[in-house]
Amino acid sequence: MRIQGGSLFPTVIFVVCVLGVGLIAYARQSQERVSALDTATQTYYSAFGIYKCDSFIENLPASDDLADISTVKPGAFIEASGVVRWEPQVLSGERRAKLETIFELYGLTVTNDSIEFPKSLNNGEKITEADTKCGDKDASLQVVVWDSKISSPKISIADLGNVRLTGNGMAITLAFVANDVEVPQPITTSDLDPLITG
Repeated sequence: MRIQGGSLFPTVIFVVCVLGVGLIAYARQSQERVSALDTATQTYYSAFGIYKCDSFIENLPASDDLADISTVKPGAFIEASGVVRWEPQVLSGERRAKLETIFELYGLTVTNDSIEFPKSLNNGEKITEADTKCGDKDASLQVVVWDSKISSPKISIADLGNVRLTGNGMAITLAFVANDVEVPQPITTSDLDPLITG
């Protein structure tokens, strides 16, 4: 009796542990399937604007006409002037979606200290920190991002193309401004609500 009782308890514990591990693995697998399905059907919208000194560059294109289609990542589109639609699952997952994708849509060449426009936008101007001023003030290039229209801004001054696109309803301003200028959200931020809720 002692031998049976002594071997029964460890056997029961072993079976319980195996079942527990199996249930945890099943739960994780089920959770990933739901998450992947949700992501696969998701579309995000972001407001985008280019701010120079004291005003936004006007007449941003309302379609993808400016982009060299061979260089643009699939899954990102100009929805309307100053509004970009992007699909996280096509851009290799939300965590890998980067601002460089939006620059490509608009045909912009952006470095840490310059913006070069395509000929059909802003007369093909090239803005550089070295030789472009705002009035009589030196100015610098930055990206300002709001996760939503009511969130606090986050400022990046380097690796601008690597700024991550992280969710729906972002507002993004590529700005060339003097140090004392507060960069505003894109004008099209108010256009996002009906797209997100509709």
